[in-house]
Amino acid sequence: MNFELIKTFTVLYVEDEKPLREDVTQNIAPFVKKIIIGVDGKDGLELFKQNKEDIDLIISDILMPNMNGIEMNNAIRQIDSNIPIIYTTAFNDTEYMLQTIEQSVTAYILKPIDIELLLKAIEKASIGIENERLKLSLAQMNQSLEQKVNEKTKELQRKNEELYTRLFTDELTSLKNRKAFFKDIQSLQNPIVIIVDIDSFRTVNDLYGEYIGNIVLVSVARLLEDMTKESGCNIYRTGSDEFILLKESVFDKEKCLQTIKSIIEKIKSNPVYSSKFDIKIRISVTIGVSFEKTDTFAKADMALKKAKADKIEYLIYDDSCNLENEYKNDIKWTSIIEKSLKNDTIVPYYQPIVDRDGNILKYESLMRIAEENEVYAPFYFLDIAKKIKLYPYLEKTMLVKVFKKVKETNTVISVNLAIEDILNVDFVDFITKELIENKIASLIIFEILESESIEDYGKVSSFIARVKELGSKIAIDDFGSGYSNFAHLLKLNPDYIKLDGSFIKNIDSDENSYLITKTIVDFAHTLNIKTIAEFVHSKEVFDVVKSLGVDEFQGYYFSQPLEDF
Repeated sequence: MNFELIKTFTVLYVEDEKPLREDVTQNIAPFVKKIIIGVDGKDGLELFKQNKEDIDLIISDILMPNMNGIEMNNAIRQIDSNIPIIYTTAFNDTEYMLQTIEQSVTAYILKPIDIELLLKAIEKASIGIENERLKLSLAQMNQSLEQKVNEKTKELQRKNEELYTRLFTDELTSLKNRKAFFKDIQSLQNPIVIIVDIDSFRTVNDLYGEYIGNIVLVSVARLLEDMTKESGCNIYRTGSDEFILLKESVFDKEKCLQTIKSIIEKIKSNPVYSSKFDIKIRISVTIGVSFEKTDTFAKADMALKKAKADKIEYLIYDDSCNLENEYKNDIKWTSIIEKSLKNDTIVPYYQPIVDRDGNILKYESLMRIAEENEVYAPFYFLDIAKKIKLYPYLEKTMLVKVFKKVKETNTVISVNLAIEDILNVDFVDFITKELIENKIASLIIFEILESESIEDYGKVSSFIARVKELGSKIAIDDFGSGYSNFAHLLKLNPDYIKLDGSFIKNIDSDENSYLITKTIVDFAHTLNIKTIAEFVHSKEVFDVVKSLGVDEFQGYYFSQPLEDF
């Protein structure tokens, strides 16, 4: 008999015969937690209502004054349909027995009461009682867990929204920023891009200081907002002294010219006033415009540069803003890339990644072209390589050399992969084959560029699962520079995230960068994801990111990329 369990029960015992009531109570009291005693059915019902949260079991006579046991228990079952019932009776009456059967009674004990039989009946009831307790406990646990999940979900949503706002908002002017512009323009079919550049803004900063310079920027932002609020334009601050107006529209040159001239005249005729220093600062702007459906921003920028070079106030892009220089640059780098592939001058450089004490943990491999006593970084050639379809050859050459280095040195090295690499079935097969044949999977970290261009999560997740199964690890590179949605972390399940260098390099002086980085680090650590800070270029930056709990570090403060190690 499970006396430990029975000892936790509170029993409602209802019996109108006092001697019997006292005798049974005295005999079962040592075995249960508590006995609540009722003298008739009406009394028993009231006692149940008062103590329903505590009572686990009912022991009841059938024939009692005021209200019999069957009536009492019918009323109790309306309150608690699962409460176990044991009847004690001095006779065997078929009519009463049929009524009690409908109540799903646990047991019948004939009078005079055998205490041992009563205890066995209580033990029998304990199975149902324990099940009900387990159900209640599980329901409470589930409710508590659900509440915690909901609270955590809301917290993550709030942090995600906060981060999203910070990532796409210029802190000084509260306008949308450069990231927001490039995100928004992708959704437009017929964009108009108007770039407004403040003339000689550096001179303003040099003459009056950053405080006045900020007043100028905020004043121009408010003026542009006032002038365009009826037009449906979105306004962005995309550079230190540059603003962009973006709108979707059919080409209307006359209306566009009116807007441009109005902006130029309004800014000219409204000098910026500082009450603190009691000075007025007259400023002017140069404007570049593009209505082109492709490369709209680039062409507006070309128009702006040509307008500045020709010293005119504005220019709308046309064929006179030619791309001759860009073509010349493409031809130059196409030749260099083809020559480097032929001469096998694609080389990996290695930049150390260190722990919090400055000890080298591993290296990141970085592609270089070593050509005619010059070493070129990917900044110069990678986009052109993709444009001329030679990028896969560069990447494959690079990986072969890195994998060889890993095998020779038994050192952990990370390699960068673009989304197009992962979506290329042949390329993934090549990587898998290399890892298996060289037995180096556990020493390789694949850095995937965090980007909103990740559309096929199925293939990306499949690649990650495949290399992780072999023993490799995954890092999300430049986290914060692209889509920056925390959902990426949940979908890609990385081992590391590398914080975007644009946040790290000024984190010791830029509060916005500090707050964004803190949010990302805190969130990553809740998911047991390690964080790596790139672009650590000074002790001040190192101290800040270390204080935020960043796990690993990389940058010129520790070492520039090395030809070998």
